[in-house]
Amino acid sequence: MTLTHSGVDLLRARIFTRENDNTNFAANAYHRYGKTIADAFLIGYSEKLWGVKAQQLMPEVSGGRLKGLNARTMLYELLRGKAEKTEHLDGSFYYPRQGYGQIADRLAHAIGTAHIRTECKITKLAHDGVKITRVELNGSERVSPERVINTLAPSQILKLLDPAPPIHILELAESLKFRDLILVALFLNRPRVSRNASIYFPSKEIPFTRLYEPKNRSIELAPPKQTCVVVEIPCFADDEIWAREDVDLTTLVTSHLVKTNLIQTEELIEGRVHRLKMAYPVLELEKDKVVAELRDYLMRFTNLYTIGRAGKFEYTHVHDLLRQGKDLSKLLSAESTVRNIAEPHTV
Repeated sequence: MTLTHSGVDLLRARIFTRENDNTNFAANAYHRYGKTIADAFLIGYSEKLWGVKAQQLMPEVSGGRLKGLNARTMLYELLRGKAEKTEHLDGSFYYPRQGYGQIADRLAHAIGTAHIRTECKITKLAHDGVKITRVELNGSERVSPERVINTLAPSQILKLLDPAPPIHILELAESLKFRDLILVALFLNRPRVSRNASIYFPSKEIPFTRLYEPKNRSIELAPPKQTCVVVEIPCFADDEIWAREDVDLTTLVTSHLVKTNLIQTEELIEGRVHRLKMAYPVLELEKDKVVAELRDYLMRFTNLYTIGRAGKFEYTHVHDLLRQGKDLSKLLSAESTVRNIAEPHTV
């Protein structure tokens, strides 16, 4: 790929394609960056991440990340490298000194751990057609809730409803795909792998999409002379790679990072593997209509509130989720105030 070729390609795309061409992710990417840049950095990467052809994806699969990626930024950095101060693709953000888990810990502290139950599976949601009347836990315990806040995926919560929804509603929910994720963490006997918080791998020859080095987000996340990198392998849970042994996944990732000259084999201290089900909603074309119908069905339950990436079937980020939680708490507080005013009081 040459800068001249990329520039001509970009100019051609801007002249011969419509500015508002948002029919699918591929069309949007080709218009914004030209075919050369889009094919090299975006199309193959997105298809590897989502497991679907780029022409079948909504433009929203970028999750807003492409706001920080523009032609000017790419050209400046290709020409001048780090000497050119451009905005990072992921934007600017604060990061907890002891890692992402600190956010959950502080939220739990604010709520009070006595009000939080873990290892507790929801097995049934009884309703009367208007409200959720009973929540069944672990197949035996029953709770009568005032409100239910749901973060489960549509297919999960709909299967819990008793009485069950119509068959076509259940079938619509099952048509929504989620991409699963394998995280492979490598602990390394070296001060750093790079100075980048994240490194992306668009090549289809490499099974993972992204590497991030926690130490570059907070210096407190690794000893001075050691570091850790975490690699993301997107897949579906019925793919062959999902069932591989942890040691095989560690070896696979290590070998590719050695080939790309990012690490040396002898630097590896150990590897850890963690699997995440339903990590990313696959935003295929026309699925927004399915989501809207499922949302309308669930809205009949006046005490059920749905938020979250899986629940709303949206590609959202941490700050979006925190905002959803904050907005919902304000709504619930306002509803409580109105109800208290409206209810008769005995003097």
